[in-house]
Order: sequence, then C-alpha cells, then structure tokens
Amino acid sequence: MRLLIVDDGHYIVEYLKHLLDWSKFGIEHVETTTNSIEAKELLNQNHVDILITDIRMPEVSGIDLLQHIHEMKIKTKVVFLSGYSQFDYAQQAIRLGALDYLLKPVDKEDMEKAMSQVIESIEKQSTALVEWEKLDGLGYLLSVISENPSACNDFSTYNTALRNKQFCFFHIPNSTEKDEMTLRDNCDGLESFIWRTPSVITGIIQKSNTVSLASNIPPIAFSEVFEFSQRNTVRHIFHHFFFNENVMVSDFAMLRDLAILPKLEPGEWELTRKDLMKNFAKLTSRKHKCLYVLELIHMLYCITPKIQLTEAPDWIFNQLTDPGTALQSILQSITQLDRSAKFSNHNIVHTIQSYISDHINECLSLEDLGKIVHLHPVYLSKLYKQETGENLSSFISFKRLEKASKLLIGSNLHVLDISHLVGYKKPQYFIKLFKDQYGITPYQYRRQQIK
Repeated sequence: MRLLIVDDGHYIVEYLKHLLDWSKFGIEHVETTTNSIEAKELLNQNHVDILITDIRMPEVSGIDLLQHIHEMKIKTKVVFLSGYSQFDYAQQAIRLGALDYLLKPVDKEDMEKAMSQVIESIEKQSTALVEWEKLDGLGYLLSVISENPSACNDFSTYNTALRNKQFCFFHIPNSTEKDEMTLRDNCDGLESFIWRTPSVITGIIQKSNTVSLASNIPPIAFSEVFEFSQRNTVRHIFHHFFFNENVMVSDFAMLRDLAILPKLEPGEWELTRKDLMKNFAKLTSRKHKCLYVLELIHMLYCITPKIQLTEAPDWIFNQLTDPGTALQSILQSITQLDRSAKFSNHNIVHTIQSYISDHINECLSLEDLGKIVHLHPVYLSKLYKQETGENLSSFISFKRLEKASKLLIGSNLHVLDISHLVGYKKPQYFIKLFKDQYGITPYQYRRQQIK
C-alpha cells in the first residue's frame, strides 16, 4: 500500500514519516510533500491508499483535498491533522468522510490507533469487492513461494483481502469424491486453493476450518500455520510439508546469484532444452533441484495458459518429490507445445486479424485479444511479431486508418465522428496518424478523392 503525508511544515512531515514502522501496517511506500498543490497531482497520478494531511494549508487545504477525492471517486482513505481543536473543523472533516482527526503534536499511540482503523476499513472494503471466483489460486501460491519476479496477474487486491488471515497447507492421500465435497463445503469460498491430482487432493485451507475437516476426513494432514504476508515463512513451510526439505533464504539467494534459469521464449522452448538439462545437472542437492524446477514451473505457468489447469498441479504436488522425473515431464510438455505451436500459429494470427477487422471501433487491448485465443498478452504480442514481422499495434492502426479512408470517401460523416467510429477518442491523434500513413490530412484526402 501507498501512504502520502502532506503538511506545509517540513519538520512535521519528517517527524510523521519516521513516527511509525509503517511496514507493520502493510504500507510499502511512503511519500511526503509540503506542497498541497503537488499533493493533489499525486492523488491524480498515483495510487495512494492512505492520505495523512494537515487540515489547514495555503492554496489547497486538507478539506479541499478530501473534496477532490470525493469528486474524482478516488478510493484513498484520509486522516486529518490540525493544531486547531475547534469542533467545526472536526465536524466538517468527519462529514466529508475522514476516518480520523488528530491534533498536533501527534502522539505515536494515537497515530497507531488511527492507522489500525484505516487498515480495517481498507480490508473490509477490499474483501467486499473481491471476486473470489476469479482468483487464480495456483498462480497466487507460485507468486509467493517463487523467487522469479514474473507474475501471471496483479494479486494486490487479494493480498489486502487475505492479510492477517491464517492458513495451513493440507493433503489427502487416496481421497474420495466425498472428501473433495467436504473440503469445498468448508473452504470459505476459496475453492481455487484446492487442487486434485491423479493420486491426491491438496491445497490451502483457513486454520479455522482444520478442526472440522480433521474430524470429517481422518486421512487429512495439515502443515504449520502461516500468513501469506510472511513470504519466507510460507516458503519454508511449503517445502518442509510437501518435500520434507528445510529451505532457507540463502537457498533462494544461491539460485538467484547463479542465474541458471534460461530465458524462455514462447515458440522456441525446444532451443532451451539443453540449457535446462545442463543447468539442472550442476545442482547437487535435492532441495536446490526442487527450487530450480519450481522456478521453471512458475515461468511456464505465467506465459503458457495451456498448462495451467492440467499439468502444473501434478508437477508440483506429485512429481516434484523426484525433481528429475518432474523436469523430464516438463520438457516433454514443452516439446509438445513447441510442435503444436508451429501448426497453430497461422490460425491464431488469422483469428486475431479477423477479430480486429470486425471490432475496429473497440478498445482492442492486448489483454482482450489474448482472451480471444487463450494466450497470455505478452506471448501473443511476441507470436504475432514472429509470424508477421510487424507489431500487433501497427496492424490495428493500419486497419483503423483503412476503415477511416473508406468512410471519408463513402460517407458525409464529420472527421470527428469518423475518428470515434474507428476507435480513436482524440481527433488530433487520429489526424496525426492518418497523415503519417497517407501523407495528407483526412480533410485533404476527402477533397482529393472527391476531385
């Protein structure tokens, strides 16, 4: 989370910045300013979760900032500071939605109470808005336990909603359908944290449900308790519970320093096969081999949607007990994906181009286009460039301007309307692009074609 501290007194800003250990409240970034006009711009440009501001400042007051937050529908929570104890200030602040009102000089204990109230408010709001059915549970777990910085999704909303909740890993050998139904009835809506593989049901469950599950499913085994915010603890418990290995922070540092995981390029994975095998052979301990293969799984999971729902859970919770076997299975899947890609890439490009032509007036973001062909946006962008020799954005621009040229000749629509019809919200930008492609402006093009 991000915190912004605003006061026209430099000393007060510095005092507040170091008053608390903000990380204990889940605040990773603290920004400060003594310029209230700059503060307004920061609210517009950056994602600010919490604002602590003096209520009376020259030019733009704290009240003005709060009113701006309401008008722009910004979700920032506000705590006011003031050297004035008049009731009318506090009344106005609370009426406008401030969560607390503190008098200067601010006491550490008062600030801690105010922050606890703010964090509780943010968590309630986040939990209410979270769409749990859309949570990619395995992707979330991999983002926590892996060192690889790549990520399948933005999990910030879920991080906030899951903060301070206690969980355990579990597994059930030789599970039955009844066991799975019992689990899903006691998972508090977190069904994406339950994975079935050919030989076991495994996953993550809230600690509050472990007693009930233990009585209803005798074979179930639970790990130690953890919170997702404690990343190193989660890693340690994960590897100890599933692989009986004691993984330390230094083990991840070792892998990071060696930089032995090659860069994977979709469509060219077979080229990295020898590098993967060579690097794997350098590792002498089972623990480090597990870590290496897990990083590889995370990378593949993020860039290859086709493996997400099938192979990945089996690799992690069944095969990774023998890292060599798991790696061979992964390499076999990579080979199959690489071969199938060569046959299907042409169809993917044709599908994307047809969709763009039929929806030229829409946003056409990489994320939306990726969903059409079930590919990660980054993978789609690289694949399209590899197959056609041009960027996907260039093709979209060409088709939009081609459609615009036809409308300029075949209709009496104003240039402003045509720019909107082909997906450009800013007419000036449309005119610039049109001139870049055709050498003349849309007005000149229309007159020239009519003549």
